[in-house]
Amino acid sequence: MSRKIIGEEKEVKLIVYKNQIKKILEKKSVNNGMWLYLLQFFNTVVPLITIPYITRILGANQYGVFSIVLNIVTYLQVVVEYGFGLSATRQVVLRSDKDDLSKLFSQVFFSRLLLFGLSFGSVMIYVLASNITIEEKLCYVILTSALVGYCFQQNWLFQGMQEMKFISITSVLARGLTTVFIFLLVKTPDDILIYCILYSLAPVISNILAMIIAMCRYKVKIVVVKWIDIIQALKDGMYIFFTQLSSKVFGSIGITLLGIFSTSYDVGIFSALYKIPYLLTLVWSPISQAIYPISSEKIMKSFAIGYKFICKIRLYCIAFFAVIGCIISIFAIPICSIAFGEEYSRYFYVIYPLIAWVIVAINNNFLGTQILVGSGHDKEYSICFQIGIVFTIVMNVICVYFGGMLGAGFAPMLSEIFLWLLLRYCVKKMRKDYSQRQGEL
Repeated sequence: MSRKIIGEEKEVKLIVYKNQIKKILEKKSVNNGMWLYLLQFFNTVVPLITIPYITRILGANQYGVFSIVLNIVTYLQVVVEYGFGLSATRQVVLRSDKDDLSKLFSQVFFSRLLLFGLSFGSVMIYVLASNITIEEKLCYVILTSALVGYCFQQNWLFQGMQEMKFISITSVLARGLTTVFIFLLVKTPDDILIYCILYSLAPVISNILAMIIAMCRYKVKIVVVKWIDIIQALKDGMYIFFTQLSSKVFGSIGITLLGIFSTSYDVGIFSALYKIPYLLTLVWSPISQAIYPISSEKIMKSFAIGYKFICKIRLYCIAFFAVIGCIISIFAIPICSIAFGEEYSRYFYVIYPLIAWVIVAINNNFLGTQILVGSGHDKEYSICFQIGIVFTIVMNVICVYFGGMLGAGFAPMLSEIFLWLLLRYCVKKMRKDYSQRQGEL
């Protein structure tokens, strides 16, 4: 065969490969995934840049004040968002007509305005009735006011239309702009209110931009809706809302109780150190999302094969994150010092139980999400999760009250171990049931 023919064959193969790659990239699912991973990457990198700066500039006490207020406000954020990210997204697919879409658009908007009004009013009552400092009261007012930005949030609409790029573009633009101004304007601990304003502007700017894009691109507009329509929208999102609120409680109850039983200084130290294991969960999250469709497909076709596959992947993942956890633990002092400053490195030991918490949580993801939910046993997983939340609250109250900052570190670890026992029991029972069915056949 001549070199010319061989060269032509290689060129044809190259063109075929290029066309195949082009077709893959043009798929909406792949395209949306790339945009979401870009956003995830940006949301991971920005804190790595800003947190070391802010913890040093504000100091542990002022950063603690900010963390206490922000923690409460994020509960209210879940209230304002109210699960529409899932419940309204389902409706988008069913409403191709422009008028129907405008009605849904308005239902979500006015429902969120109502929820924002209730949230803001509740905070104002607390601020006026409490004896906290003027500075802390202003932090509450500023950060709570920013929740109005979530009334304009259109993530649900872009998800329903399968055009995730707009979520990423608006978020990156707003977060990037405010990050630059944080470095320019926040220079001393007295600049905590400036930091609150800049932190609050990001969701306001990004969501207003998103609403403008949505109205122009999809020709939707705000129309008059009846109270019954708003109530119906709230009913549709109710179960998702309670699940998301439960998850929020599960993840941040420690900081809430630490703010009640301890000082803002302790909260500042703990909130900063908590970022290290939290970054591990950010690394794990896309891996979990990537594994789930594969494990779900395998375990639905054959429980035995799917279970074996999940256990094999679990072994590799836990080993990988355990090695990272060990490295972080060994170099905990220099890592805390470089990341947050000498003031924080004195309490490096707090991250030990938090690292263990992440490892157990990853294991629980395989038992709960990959095996139970993946095989269609949502009810069993939900029961375990709800029992786990009650145990988490009780454990956090006891540990934080008696152990302070270190107790806040141990509480999530002990809660995850308890959840592991529940999930392990359910999976063991499920395996026994499948074995009995196979025996009967």
